Amino acid sequence: MSNTVYYRKEGLITADMDGETVMMDIETGKYYNLGRTGGSIWVIIEKPHTFDAIIDEMIEIYDVERSVCEEQTKNFLAQLIDAGIAFKEEK
Repeated sequence: MSNTVYYRKEGLITADMDGETVMMDIETGKYYNLGRTGGSIWVIIEKPHTFDAIIDEMIEIYDVERSVCEEQTKNFLAQLIDAGIAFKEEK
């Protein structure tokens, strides 16, 4: 998983609402609220990043143990992928 690259779908309208990232998928008309932490991940994957690079950046932003960050980030990225608003490529 450490070499898996994640990136986000293009063409989404994104806004900051009191520190939380919200967005709308123009193609589907669906709205998403990523929250604060999810918004940080969303910003990171604006450009393709490996899973390890995402974790490294999140640890710099938040005071969290690496193992906890890895588990929560893995779950969040899976939700983005299931929603069709992010993608992954195995490298």
